[in-house]
Amino acid sequence: MTAAVPVLRFRDFSLAYRGAAGRLRSVLEHVDLEVPAGGLHLLVGPSGSGKSSLLKLITGAWETREPAPRRSGRCEVLGVPVRSSLARQLRGRVQAVFQDEGLLDELTPRQNVEMALRAARRSVRLAPALLAGAGLATPPAEVAELSGGMRKRVAVARALAGDPELLLFDEPTAGLDETAAREIAELIAATQRHGAERPGLARRNTIVITHDLRAFEGLADGVLRIDPARRALRLEPASPRAGVTADAATASPESSTSDVVDLHGVRRLLLEVGDYGLNFADAVARILPRHAAIALRTVGRFVVESAFFVVLGCATVGGLATFFALRNNPLEGAFAAAVVGGAGKVLVSVLVPLLAGFFFTARIAAGAAARLGTMKRTGQVQALRMLGVRPADYLLIPLVWGCTLAMPALTAAGIVMASAASWLATRLVTGMQGQGWAAAYVGELSVRDVGFVAAKTLLAGFLIAVQTYHLAMGPKRSGRDVGVSVNSAIVSGMVVVLFTHALLTLLQFR
Repeated sequence: MTAAVPVLRFRDFSLAYRGAAGRLRSVLEHVDLEVPAGGLHLLVGPSGSGKSSLLKLITGAWETREPAPRRSGRCEVLGVPVRSSLARQLRGRVQAVFQDEGLLDELTPRQNVEMALRAARRSVRLAPALLAGAGLATPPAEVAELSGGMRKRVAVARALAGDPELLLFDEPTAGLDETAAREIAELIAATQRHGAERPGLARRNTIVITHDLRAFEGLADGVLRIDPARRALRLEPASPRAGVTADAATASPESSTSDVVDLHGVRRLLLEVGDYGLNFADAVARILPRHAAIALRTVGRFVVESAFFVVLGCATVGGLATFFALRNNPLEGAFAAAVVGGAGKVLVSVLVPLLAGFFFTARIAAGAAARLGTMKRTGQVQALRMLGVRPADYLLIPLVWGCTLAMPALTAAGIVMASAASWLATRLVTGMQGQGWAAAYVGELSVRDVGFVAAKTLLAGFLIAVQTYHLAMGPKRSGRDVGVSVNSAIVSGMVVVLFTHALLTLLQFR
């Protein structure tokens, strides 16, 4: 790759996509354009004109559960033809900083940069220099302590960790005051002028989506302007006056073009099913954790977070079930040992594992869906993909280990507490001593029963983890979408518990 190859090249290129309502929207039509390499170009246009769609196409960030954009003609990035996903030849050469930065809240600012360096197979010792170059020689200890401008600087340092040839920014000055916006613009220009370490690349290619051209006054080499009325893309000289008219136009309405038979809903359903299959396959194929420490922390966190809820609920049910079984004995106290044995069989084999699964799901699935859904909405998941890191390794596999191991452990704790409550109820109603109660309580149980309990909890935990991850990784355009995924994770998780336990219980007692 040399500097003579245009950073972007369009030949009779057209781009359209279907919005959330299924209507076809045309963004560009028959574009012929070359963007020279080695420059800082601003991509401007009114809201809704297609800037984000073009960014998704260049970076391969199109949602896997949405129909791929309709495209015709030819689009090349760094001389490589692109489609709806990032070409293999461009991985590591193209990097993006999204509007929400996509910093991982669980890592420190330095660890965010170190993760990108490891993904690029570079020394993590470069992290302090990258942060210092971005104006953060001594960053705060936690991402939550970063100001808006600091977050932008950490995101720039992380994006530079892979030494990309093309660096894209989505509204990097949004939410900043005029002084901070100018500082970020100057930082972006500095990273572009200094160029990359790749042989033959004197200056880095940089494209910035922005409404704030005034912040980049005197820094840009050109302006890429989307004309929504003509569905055209033009390359114009940089001009201070461009900032005044950047949003003067109004985005064109959605095209009324439709298929003879509207298959949009069917496409989405098939994509949902296909994506679930991929997530399930990832959970199985990559089950050995690449980051064991994260997986173990997840197991411990899930146990601690839900232990009180599960134990209290199971103890309450165990005590009440035994109490009313003995008090309503039609034989007026006769065969109390048999009643206790039946209670033990039902509690240990069926009732407590089922209820523990419900309690666990209500607490853990909701929290995991909220956390992962927020990460998806704020760009953290896409940032991992751009860095060459598989989100499944950091997010799905720890969740699978957490649910699959924590659920049987908590079920065992629930059985212990339910049994203790059962003994108290038995003592209260019949006065039976502990040794006699224990012999009666476990008299109907077998090793096979214990094996089925373990199978129920392990399988249900695994399926809940995959289902929760799948729901959280769906398109998230707003906080409402995150809330919907949380509710869906709770309901679907309980359905998984119910059917898993019902099926295996029928096999157990067939």
